[in-house]
Amino acid sequence: MENTYFNKTINKYAILLSIFYLGKVLLAHFPILNGTLLVPYFFVTNIIIALIVNSDLKKNEIKSALTVWSCVFFDILGVALLLIQIIRKEKTASAL
Repeated sequence: MENTYFNKTINKYAILLSIFYLGKVLLAHFPILNGTLLVPYFFVTNIIIALIVNSDLKKNEIKSALTVWSCVFFDILGVALLLIQIIRKEKTASAL
């Protein structure tokens, strides 16, 4: 069974996390900007990812504030929780 929505979701978050991670690595290697921009960049990128995760949760009709809050503090963990919840919802829907 081929699930194109799930594949698109994985690709979207893989690209998004890769771009933001690349920005974090680049900021970490510039010593002039290291102390001033690195921490706000972490929070801004995590909040952007949390907003996108929240919109995907609403699309899939999944209610989980824990996933959004984990995205604010740890972006990869929040995305992983979202993907696990989508898989769980698909499995329970196919079992019915």
